[in-house]
Amino acid sequence: MTYIDYMNQFWRVALDQPITASELALYAFLVNMCNTRYWNMPVTCSTLYICEKLRMSKQTVMTARSRLAEKGLIKFSEGKSRYIVSEYSLLDLTANLTHDLTLNNKDRDKDYFKAQTSNSHHDSSSFKNRRRAVEVHTASAEDYEAAF
Repeated sequence: MTYIDYMNQFWRVALDQPITASELALYAFLVNMCNTRYWNMPVTCSTLYICEKLRMSKQTVMTARSRLAEKGLIKFSEGKSRYIVSEYSLLDLTANLTHDLTLNNKDRDKDYFKAQTSNSHHDSSSFKNRRRAVEVHTASAEDYEAAF
């Protein structure tokens, strides 16, 4: 995903779930951090460094990152000390969404077409294209030869 894809994903989530200013600032900071590090994730960054750059308290940053993780936008692991810092990864929500929708649609389509074929009473030379709602007529050579 690109920088703009991550930000668009964020705003799609923001339409459904309330997002605080601190969550917005932290997410934008992390997207920029990943971009400057050529999208090599996970990105390591000290919580104190984030606090300093965003001018937020440590508790505010920790709450914001927990909420972003709950919303599925980021994944992080807390740092153990000042020498082993936190790691952050941006998550791609569309990959999971597309996979789930594809699986659900395949099952739904299977059931739909089974019901349609068992209940269909259409002539073999004429059927309706379901996608385009166009009546399609098929003809054989015998149909044309009989006319002459």
